[in-house]
Amino acid sequence: MNYDEYYLLCREEYMKHNPSAEQVTLQNFYDETVVVRNLSSFPVEYEEAMNELSLKIKKDFDTGKDCDDDGLMVKHNNIWKFSKEIKQICDILAPVLERDKYSCYVYVDKIYIYRTETTKPDSSYLWHYDNNPHEIVKTLIYLNDVTEQNSPFEYLQKQGAPGYGFLGLCTRKGTKTCYKPPNGSRVGSQVEALLQQGYEKNKICGPKGTAISFLNNTYHKVNVLERGYRDVINIRVKPTLNPAPEYANEKWTTGFEHSGVVNMDPEKAWTKLV
Repeated sequence: MNYDEYYLLCREEYMKHNPSAEQVTLQNFYDETVVVRNLSSFPVEYEEAMNELSLKIKKDFDTGKDCDDDGLMVKHNNIWKFSKEIKQICDILAPVLERDKYSCYVYVDKIYIYRTETTKPDSSYLWHYDNNPHEIVKTLIYLNDVTEQNSPFEYLQKQGAPGYGFLGLCTRKGTKTCYKPPNGSRVGSQVEALLQQGYEKNKICGPKGTAISFLNNTYHKVNVLERGYRDVINIRVKPTLNPAPEYANEKWTTGFEHSGVVNMDPEKAWTKLV
């Protein structure tokens, strides 16, 4: 089964259990590829957890504790030492995604915590898309203030239409469709052509706590560093037919220690790690 088929089943099941919920249209799910969350609608616990996580992560990155530096970013390799803050944030964010984005149950399968501190344009610093199924959504949360100088997230959008990004050709859709993407899903030359066809670049700057949810196949990149640093937590969710016991859990939520390629069988959901 491919993820688009599974997602339809998840939506049907969700509405059976939530008949009064306002269902998000499929067109809206796929067309509005990027959303900057309205933090004023989040409870105070979000800011508290995010501030606490920011302090703890900065200390580890500053001292090199539980971190690996690959020359492009510093990756935290022990995310569950922040279990309390992670679960608080996910317990606030995931229901918003269920209600306002998916109209189905979701669970957190990936959490990446890392620091941007390179001036070298390579890897995710180039225009690309992730090439996991379209139905996978990431939420990038800035853990310090981000300006144009310290690696803002950038994506390609329709001219004058914030949020309406360009989706790349997904070649990993599920068990029925899975093959290598053209050019390793790097799309710099295509971006230049699309800029002549009614698209524009949009850099997202913002204060600590800024949360950006996006379909993983949106054309996007992180900008290279000019000064300072950028700490982030990147939370990835997947649709699920049956709700998980909790949104984020060590049994089904991993970090850099596991591959970022999504399990091609969507029915495994939170019952099996990739």
